[in-house]
Amino acid sequence: MAATGSHQSSRFPVEVWDRIFESATDVPYTLVPEVYEKSDCIGDQHSALEAALATKRTLALVCKQWQYMTMRYLYRTVLIRTGRDLLALFCTLRNYATGNGSCVGTRSPGQWTRRLDVTLDLRNKCEDLERIVKHLTYVIKSLPKLEIVSFAIPHSLGSEPGFLIMPLGVLDALRSSANSLRILDWSGNDFFPQVHQLEELLRDLPNLRVLRCYQLVWANGVIPSNILSSLTTLAVSRLVGREGHPGEGGLHDACVSLREFIYYGVGSTPQEFLIHYGKYLTVVKWYDDEGDELDLLLKSCPNLDRLTVSLDSLDPSVDSCLRTLSFPCVSYLGVMLEELTFEELFRFLAHLRNTVPTLRVFQLVDPPIVEQLLMRPVEFSTELIVKNLNENLFRVEDDEGNLLSDRLLGRK
Repeated sequence: MAATGSHQSSRFPVEVWDRIFESATDVPYTLVPEVYEKSDCIGDQHSALEAALATKRTLALVCKQWQYMTMRYLYRTVLIRTGRDLLALFCTLRNYATGNGSCVGTRSPGQWTRRLDVTLDLRNKCEDLERIVKHLTYVIKSLPKLEIVSFAIPHSLGSEPGFLIMPLGVLDALRSSANSLRILDWSGNDFFPQVHQLEELLRDLPNLRVLRCYQLVWANGVIPSNILSSLTTLAVSRLVGREGHPGEGGLHDACVSLREFIYYGVGSTPQEFLIHYGKYLTVVKWYDDEGDELDLLLKSCPNLDRLTVSLDSLDPSVDSCLRTLSFPCVSYLGVMLEELTFEELFRFLAHLRNTVPTLRVFQLVDPPIVEQLLMRPVEFSTELIVKNLNENLFRVEDDEGNLLSDRLLGRK
């Protein structure tokens, strides 16, 4: 059977099979450069990556020739969910390094890996932490062309974020991909490096474009310019200053590439940061509805073009609510809400028509809210709802970027 499969495969050029394997295993917006458009969703892509991994493994089991041809797709994205996953990958990479790989005469499959996601739950008492660190260090060193690394590790051994510090060996291993690394993501709050260790690592990553982490600590909110010369997106939950921490005096415009700031809202509002860097930002995603961020953004970000915010309820009984919302003149506005009715939505859209003349796209970015809105019984006819949605000069989109009116009509 294997021989027959191999014979059939040989009838087609390798380029044809490459296109087939690419189409069968591709997950949009998960690799460079597409992932830059979804830099705040890296930690939410694991389900799609797991499904693609199952497909890749099935293709690799068809025959020896397919195993060889699919290797680059099988190892392009590596997902480590358990200690068993890590051990299997460690053994595979070590076998190839010693010339005992399953595909004789080929180089290590680590050469194909562009993305590494680590979602290990270190609370599992069956996992030996020392062994995990040893294997993870070896694995990262064996993947020399990594472009994306994500550590989505939950609270591990303590109740407070950052209880478990990332060992120096793992940090040093990341330097093996120093020139290729574009995205470094700590979606979880644990297995995070100490402040000075993180600073040293970032200085050694000259081409890093996206950084997501629980917190950064810099003097007076100023980030060293040798990091900002390449970093275009910064995503943090906390950005705090520390007395006595070495910082930099002035900022040099030519050294600042930062354009996107994503804030998850833990602790005090990063006002000092916005004072320093607001003028550079064109994209802000603010997932915190506790403060007066709109006023702060209006004052600090004159070049803002795309804004995503979390808002309190737009209850129509509170007439003063809309009057207090002053949005920057952006072309895109994404909104997250805990609850929404069509009546509230219509009032909000009217407010935007009158106050944000530059707006071209308004989007409800939270999938549960869109689903809830479409399922909720309403006193308006479908025709009236569609009319209200489409009478604006800007698009009104659902969470997937489709017209909300089309989504509604598709339900009827």
